Amino acid sequence: MSEPAAKRAKTEVPEATATAEEVSDVLLDFGGDTIPVGSQLLRLASPVFNRMLVSGMKEAQHSIIKVEVASKEEFKVFYDLLGPFSWSNDKISEANVDTLLAISDYYQVDIVKQGCEQFLLGLPPTGDRLLQAQKHGLNKQYQRCIVSIAKEGTKDDLLALQSYPDILLDVALKQQQQPQQSKALASMKREITACRKLVGQLPSGVGGDKVFLNGAPFKGFNAYEVLQKVENLL
Repeated sequence: MSEPAAKRAKTEVPEATATAEEVSDVLLDFGGDTIPVGSQLLRLASPVFNRMLVSGMKEAQHSIIKVEVASKEEFKVFYDLLGPFSWSNDKISEANVDTLLAISDYYQVDIVKQGCEQFLLGLPPTGDRLLQAQKHGLNKQYQRCIVSIAKEGTKDDLLALQSYPDILLDVALKQQQQPQQSKALASMKREITACRKLVGQLPSGVGGDKVFLNGAPFKGFNAYEVLQKVENLL
């Protein structure tokens, strides 16, 4: 490259990309307050918006969509996650997870909804979180909360569920399962103790050439330790 051409390359200013306002062709109406957005981005992210914006629908004809599920500020946080290279689980926080979940569920934006569930799985399970999981179809979170409340739920958890008999039934059924599991294991305590003592009497090295069904080698000492731990739990 010649020297003048090199100098020109260094001094040339890169062309600017389009601004959000320049590519916006739809207004979201929050009851008097509006924000401009890009219809193509909404249609790619959400089947609900896609149906609204197909030719012939009033939203497409007037280029205005009413939003009632969130405030302008809440929706802007959600919308900012939809752009190219914008999505990241790290952008979900305890402060915004509830609104992001409600918006993403309503507009069927699965990637955001799944990110919200993943975040909620790290928060303490409560009666309110159980109701939230049931409302928005978060199966993993729902099952996690059911198990936790059945095992160690508080009075506040149960009060939150008092108007939801179907969910209370799930909690009650899980509570019944847990004692039955414990009783089933406890009924075997005598056999477990006898087996542990028998294994403890085996000469060193006996059984070294045997294997369990999963292919793991049988070791008398290891089996004794495992049986001892199980016995201590009963």
